[in-house]
Amino acid sequence: MLTLSFSAFAYSVACALAFSGSDYFRKAVPKDCSVPLLLFCMVTGQIPILASWLWVNGDFGISSSYALPGVAAAGAGLTANLLFIIAVRLSPLSLMVPILGTIPAVTTLFGGVILGEWPSIFQGIGIFLVTTGLIALYFPHSGKISLSTIWRNIRREPGAKPMMGVVFLWSLVPPLDKICVDLSSVGMHGLIQLTLIATVTALWLLFTGGYKAFTAPRNARLPLAGAALTAGLAYGFQLAAYQITLVAVVELFKRSIGMIGSLILGRAMLHEPITPPKLIGISIMAIGLPFVILS
Repeated sequence: MLTLSFSAFAYSVACALAFSGSDYFRKAVPKDCSVPLLLFCMVTGQIPILASWLWVNGDFGISSSYALPGVAAAGAGLTANLLFIIAVRLSPLSLMVPILGTIPAVTTLFGGVILGEWPSIFQGIGIFLVTTGLIALYFPHSGKISLSTIWRNIRREPGAKPMMGVVFLWSLVPPLDKICVDLSSVGMHGLIQLTLIATVTALWLLFTGGYKAFTAPRNARLPLAGAALTAGLAYGFQLAAYQITLVAVVELFKRSIGMIGSLILGRAMLHEPITPPKLIGISIMAIGLPFVILS
């Protein structure tokens, strides 16, 4: 039976809350701030925290075979982060973040394809529940409920397509991460990933807009600082939680609290309505996630 110490619980919850805050701030950054600049600020805010953790940990090991999977993971992470920002700018936070709850299910399937780690019966049940919850999230508010109307609602949501891309890419990253951490320490892998993403976005900004591209609009500076701070805290709490509990436990808190947080913050800060489909869909997904992640 899985037991959870108070410290593990506290770090996991703090990590999840910080990630939820980061989701909100990415949504709150005004659209006149470029997507690459937002990503650059977020990623660079995490680098000092991870670098400090790596320095204290002292494990700088890395294999020469790291390059190919490392670049692949960084490319997927970079693209996914850009698509995430685009998605939450186009659609309500409370409709976009719950889609991320499908990541553990898709990751499990990718694990089967890439690593030969096929899901168990309980994980299969969880995947079914998570999928059902996502479908319920897009139930029509009135009229006849059918798969065609649900599919039409999903297609009409402008942020759904880029967020599905996020799910695909972030589900692909964990199997790649598993390959990478067999070839390097966890800290080195994380620092390299952040550095690669920050470097690419910095070059993008430099070549498309020169040094002026690094200047944020005045009304974007506070939410940008919030996004960088919460992302950095989230990464720090996540690393601390990883030291004393299972990665799966941290992931469960992240996804569950992230979905609930999007509903609460969406209502409180962004005036997004709380509807029965959202409550039903998120509840079903929250029930399914432990089956997928902890089995």
